[in-house]
Amino acid sequence: MNQKRLGTLAVHAGEGETLAVPSTTTPVYLATTYRFPDAAEAAAYLEEPEGRWLYSRLENPTVRAAEKKIAALEGAEAALCFSSGMAAITATLLASLRAGDALLLCDTVYGQTTRLARDVLERFGVEVRPVPLSGLAEAAAAAPAGAKALLFETPTNPTLRVVDVAAVAVACRRRGILSLLDATFASPVNLQSLALGVDLVMHSTTKFLNGHSDHLGGAVAGRRELVDRVAAVRRSTGGNLDPAAAYDLIRGMKTLEVRVLRQNDTALRLARALEGHPKVAWVRYPFLESHPDHALARLQLRGGGGVLSFSVKGGYGPVARVHDALGLVARASSLGGVESLASIPVISSHRHASDAELAIQGIDRGTIRISVGLEDPDDVVADLLQALEQA
Repeated sequence: MNQKRLGTLAVHAGEGETLAVPSTTTPVYLATTYRFPDAAEAAAYLEEPEGRWLYSRLENPTVRAAEKKIAALEGAEAALCFSSGMAAITATLLASLRAGDALLLCDTVYGQTTRLARDVLERFGVEVRPVPLSGLAEAAAAAPAGAKALLFETPTNPTLRVVDVAAVAVACRRRGILSLLDATFASPVNLQSLALGVDLVMHSTTKFLNGHSDHLGGAVAGRRELVDRVAAVRRSTGGNLDPAAAYDLIRGMKTLEVRVLRQNDTALRLARALEGHPKVAWVRYPFLESHPDHALARLQLRGGGGVLSFSVKGGYGPVARVHDALGLVARASSLGGVESLASIPVISSHRHASDAELAIQGIDRGTIRISVGLEDPDDVVADLLQALEQA
């Protein structure tokens, strides 16, 4: 996929395809059920549902338009939308695994994904095998016969480590293991996951894809055969995206590329301003030369993304004071929106992690994560610097 075409795809894919009038936007179809003109057409739905509508848990015109946009952005044969990112991950794992199978789970993934694997999947007979971020391809190559899927993220939260996606995908394919990638932090603008060989790519559309902090959703994209398996789980479990939320997602994706490119630039500028500050122990951002995966990031990613993290010297007390001294940057969780946000992992995303788990992921108690928005870059930088000085 030529990444320069992404903006056009985000604006036009799926738009107006379900309309009887040439509207430039897709309306919100709130109907839960749809009329058939006659019994023949109702019977035809059973043979060929594409282009026909029965019940909105199965398909909805507004949601379908959003799915076509995501498929276009990812260069995928098909995509599905869900009520949240975790609903997308849950359905994907349920479609990929059964009792007796093993899931290779990267030890540096979203905490709720880990809890889903440990607290839910293991109860139903799935073996969960943690594998180190630095050895994903090696773990796939040496996996036991029962291993059926490997789930990982890139860049990771909150230290923005970057995985060699192509190497992991090749190793998985050689062993017949499904490669499942949560690429929420990258977005399709910065990373074309499927082109690098992964089987399915997932997103929390709440983040960059929608980009306005007013939508909850998730998505999965890939080969139609695999996406159809996930769709079967969605039909039975009901984790569908609401049509009104699908409209928000469609509107957000129209500006995805311009937003992400601006956020790439602002985040890199902020990372450089923080690096070397006397009160900062370290800064993690993939396009910083000091980042451990800098060379890979430059090769694999279009941009470093809109999220960075840094550690305030002295631990939790000082970082809490920096956090509380912020003015423009909002103290809030989540990421990828038009407003800049700050959160402290040990009291938010990683509040349940042990010290050992934090150490594995490269997080200390002085770490703070910043998701940059669309404010003036000078204002964002100034706010972080004044907060450091006050603290």
